[in-house]
Amino acid sequence: MKKICIIFNPKAGNSKLAKLNKIITELNKNNAVTLFETSVAGDATNIARTESANFDIIVAAGGDGTINEVVNGINSNTPLAIIPMGTANIVAIEAGISNSNKVICDAINIGKTKKVYVSNINNKKFILMTGIGYDAKVVNNINPKLKKMFGKIIFFLEGLKQFFKLKEFNITVTSNNQTHNANWVLITNAKHYAGSYSITKRTNIFKEDLVCYLFQDLTKLSFLYNLFLIVFYGDLSKSKKIKTIQSNVFKIHSEQKTPIQCDGELFGHLPVTIQSNKEFLNLITV
Repeated sequence: MKKICIIFNPKAGNSKLAKLNKIITELNKNNAVTLFETSVAGDATNIARTESANFDIIVAAGGDGTINEVVNGINSNTPLAIIPMGTANIVAIEAGISNSNKVICDAINIGKTKKVYVSNINNKKFILMTGIGYDAKVVNNINPKLKKMFGKIIFFLEGLKQFFKLKEFNITVTSNNQTHNANWVLITNAKHYAGSYSITKRTNIFKEDLVCYLFQDLTKLSFLYNLFLIVFYGDLSKSKKIKTIQSNVFKIHSEQKTPIQCDGELFGHLPVTIQSNKEFLNLITV
């Protein structure tokens, strides 16, 4: 019998709570499950930090933002499991975890783990990616209530709005002793972006590599071409207008107030240092 801690944000909604209750009922047949509910930002990190040593498995029940919080609290010795309940659920996609209750319960019961690498933005860990500029502005402008009601549609509408402001930001990135400028910067530890869309073939959360895409001279035409590459090739590296850098450290700044999103949540504003310290967690996969 395993002691399982589930960290859940009750703001996810009644329908998701009903799903979670079914999963807890199933897991309780062979395990001892304790549910912890969050109330404010940062709760999931504090709960994971406090309870990691008291449980055999820590489960993040929520979206990529909830998982990010748990990642920042869990110790490296305690396996992390996920119950995908967010908008994009990129961590779940990378790990092969579907929305099926049976798949989720089987994965947790079997407990097969795989090393997943996490990187750092200033003093905070992230498991997926950091976006600076365009997509961070989209995240910044999303109303949480509308996000809960409309999901990906509200991101599409806000993304369309920001499509007409593609050169709003001038960002400077220093890495490998070289300095580059861009209108939008995406540094990824993951293969997928905005859901099941592949953006790179160079990394995923099970590899140590960080890949940086610099969107230089970001015009409407080049933006649409980038979408074409994602949909039909799943690899932004094919674009000659995007500079691709692989490195362990990126120092980024701007003279403007430039927003940052980290694992789909607003992080703050520049400047930041992003680096890979080869840290890893044990993620339960199928």
